[in-house]
Amino acid sequence: MDKFFNEINKYVISILLFLGGFGFLAKYLSGDELESQPTAMLLASLAMILVGVLAMPVVLERLNQTMYRVLLLVAGLSAVGLAYSVFYSVDEEISFQATKKRVNATTIQRLKDIRAAQESHLSVYGTFAETFDSLIQFVQEPVVPVEFNMGSFHDTLPEAKSREEGYVLTRDQIAEVAEGEGLTEQGLLDLIMEDASPYKVRDTLFTTFYAENFAPEVRKAQRLAQVSLDSLPFNPYTGERFVMKTGAVEVGRVWQPTILVQDPSPFGRDKVKKDTLRFGSLSEAHRDGNWRN
Repeated sequence: MDKFFNEINKYVISILLFLGGFGFLAKYLSGDELESQPTAMLLASLAMILVGVLAMPVVLERLNQTMYRVLLLVAGLSAVGLAYSVFYSVDEEISFQATKKRVNATTIQRLKDIRAAQESHLSVYGTFAETFDSLIQFVQEPVVPVEFNMGSFHDTLPEAKSREEGYVLTRDQIAEVAEGEGLTEQGLLDLIMEDASPYKVRDTLFTTFYAENFAPEVRKAQRLAQVSLDSLPFNPYTGERFVMKTGAVEVGRVWQPTILVQDPSPFGRDKVKKDTLRFGSLSEAHRDGNWRN
């Protein structure tokens, strides 16, 4: 029995190298057309198997000094080559991930802009725009309500009393009331703003979604990239049109509109599974994006 274990011990290094080599080889061969493994894994597995063979006592006994030196030189050069390959792979992966992060961030922002416009369309009309052409038309129409409030109510003249006595004005009434008070329009507005007048302004104005969200000064203040309506439907990296679908789903016996917008060509390596950036769902009434930030 001791003799048996002594013999086995001579092959421990070879056995471990075989297990590691064949394990990496199996992992490499398991890659499919969507999720392939790097070539460095194949080379490393073959190198481990080869070294395992050379480390077997039965092989070492047959090698003379010259052959041993040649194999040692080959093994050394192979090690240097593999080390460079691993370093290059790591460096290239870091560069690739940085590029992927930058490209995805641009794509995600474009999807967020589309979602914001669609959510505004939903709040105004109760439905999502079915096409990008109708969405872009909506973005430019002055149909988005904006509350215009100026001046505050107080205990001595609450809102109900102010309305009863005609002190609550719309924006269009300012000029006429100012003239009757012997003031300029801006002068009356200044008094109302400072709560130095009994008049208050409560009105709903209508503006465009573009003016409120996509105008150059708005985007600059938000530190976001400028928006071109002509390019809104397209992926900023590939130039391909986003896929947009709308539908409806029943939630609590009430039909809710649904939307799904996704990138047709996600960024990534060839033959590697990619995550398709998208927001919304056709089977659920939500507009969440599948990105992490």
